[in-house]
Parts: sequence; C-alpha cells; structure tokens
Amino acid sequence: MPVERRVFNFPGWHDNPYVQILQSEITRRGYELAGIPDFDRAIAELTSPERRGVIHVQWTSPVTEWAVNAVDARRRTDLFLDALFSAKQWGRAIVWTLHNVLPHDTLYPKTNAYLHARLAELADAIHVLSPHTAELAAPVYALPAEKIVEIPHSSYDGVYGDPVERTAAREAIGVAGTGPAILFFGWIRPYKGLEHLEAATRIATEGGAALQLLLAGRPQGDVAGILDAFENGPVPLTTHLKRILPEDVATWFGAADVLVLPYRAILNSGNMFLAATYSLPIILPDEPHLVDEFGDEAWIRFFDRSDPDASLAALLADDWYRSRSARSAARAFADARPPSRMSAQYADLIERLAGRE
Repeated sequence: MPVERRVFNFPGWHDNPYVQILQSEITRRGYELAGIPDFDRAIAELTSPERRGVIHVQWTSPVTEWAVNAVDARRRTDLFLDALFSAKQWGRAIVWTLHNVLPHDTLYPKTNAYLHARLAELADAIHVLSPHTAELAAPVYALPAEKIVEIPHSSYDGVYGDPVERTAAREAIGVAGTGPAILFFGWIRPYKGLEHLEAATRIATEGGAALQLLLAGRPQGDVAGILDAFENGPVPLTTHLKRILPEDVATWFGAADVLVLPYRAILNSGNMFLAATYSLPIILPDEPHLVDEFGDEAWIRFFDRSDPDASLAALLADDWYRSRSARSAARAFADARPPSRMSAQYADLIERLAGRE
C-alpha cells in the first residue's frame, strides 16, 4: 500500500504559531495537514477505516477539560482512547507531543493521568521538547524510553515580524513612563502565579524602583481578584486584556525590558523562546529541570519558588536585564535554535512513521 501523505492533528489548532512552524517542512514535502478541534468529528475520523495517514495528538485538554463533569470527562477519555486503538488497528501510526505532564489547571487530574498513561502505551512516538520530560512525568505515568523523540522548541524567527524600536513600541501601546517595563504576556490563568508578580512589583516599587507593568493577554478562570490588585496597586500599568493580534506581538516585546514567568509549575514555555527571538531577558521559576538546562544562560534569571515575592522583587529592582550583554545573549540563544531545524526534525519523524503504515 502506498504511503498516505497526510497528518491528522487533534486538536486541529492550525493557527497556533508553534504548530505552524513545526509542520511547515512536512507541508513543503507534500503532506496534507488535516485536523479539527471538534471532539465528535475527531472520533469519526479516528474510527473510519477509510481514513489514512499519521495521527498527531498535540494537546489533550479538549478531551477532558471540555467535559461537563467528571463522569463526562472519563466517558470522553474512553471514547478517545478507543478511537485511537481503532485507528491503530487500521494501521495508522500515532505521534503524541507531550507539552505538559498534565493540562494546566485541570479539573480532572486522575482522568488526565489515566489518559496520558494510555496515550504513552498507544503512541508509536512520543515527541518531547525537554530532555527532562520523562523524569518529570514519572511520578504520574511512565514514558517508554524507546518511544521518546526529543525535538527542542525553536525560536519564532519569521513568525511575528521584525523587532520594534523601544520608544516607538512604547508609544504604540500607550506606555507613558521611561522606567524599566516588566512584561507578562499570554493567557492570564490561575496557575501562572500573577499574585507573586503583583506582590513583587509592589515591593520593588515601595523600595524605590521605578518600574512599570505591561499585562498583555486574555483572562481565563478566576483571576478577577489579581487583576483588581494590579489596577489598584502603586505600579504604573499598561494592559491589553484580550487576544494580542499577531501583528502586535513584536510591539509588546519591543516595549519591554524583561519578561517574567511567575508560574507555579512549568515544563515548557513558548514564551521563553518568543522572548529570545526579540532579545528580551526573562525571569523563570527555579524548577530544577529549568536550572539544569538553562542555568548558564546570561539572559535568564531564576526566582526562588520558596520565597517568590521577595525573590522576584530583588531580581526586578536590579536592572541586570537592561544590559546589552543580556539582550545579546538572548538573541544568540534564538540564533542557535532556527525554526527550520525543528521543522525538519519533525518532518523526518512523520515520514519515518508514515513508512510504517
């Protein structure tokens, strides 16, 4: 039987910039990209004996987190796993990209742990972005070592446009001050620890630092209280509490001096690689796997998770991130991770899996 040059993605989030980079080379090699976020239609695809091509499971949150309750989450999980098993019976190969040990802020951790454990068994290849993924997942489920394929995250070069000069960028988004601008970018969600960023900027400001805050992203979940605290705090604030249009991303990163990820837990973050693309230093939590992998990077600092408020405040009050060397190191990091490499490695993986059909 000839190889079916087709990849079915679940969920079919084709407008995700990471997915677009990842799959750009396989498209150039003549593969059709299919996929839909709708659960029922995905099940129909996976259980159809007429369908062929590699199946790529990207994020599992639509399986469980879009359920109406715990019983429904388990029902949807069983349906999804049964459908993948059926697809394998028809000879289709499965690759699973493991972005997070479990979905962020999951309502159903036990069901998700079960889903991920079974996915690890069903998948022909498990694509990881971090070399520490199996170790971090191990307390919850096992990843067969022979299935793991590491394809590191690339920069976002060529995706969001050229850098924007700081003065022009600040004028474009309405930043009035000239002091260091602290950026939080992306979904505003409970697990991201924004209460620590609010406390840290307040402590640093009360200690004499002339900081300002840039909050750019759509709120999701119970975050009204923390947004009120930012609004009523002493730190000058510029916000855009909705989706940032792709053409505006470079402007927000150009206006900032440092990106802060005050997360409680993190395995991978695309924002880190987006910051590097725009020569922007970053502050990360001192997760052991992050320190091990990136501890020598001059553009990265780590806050102490055991004392996040004071630790972040000290890192923000010290203007290390405004140095030319820190920004140059960020850009060098991006240069060493071209999108073409990530895309080619993924395309090679897909072609290898397609050859098994």
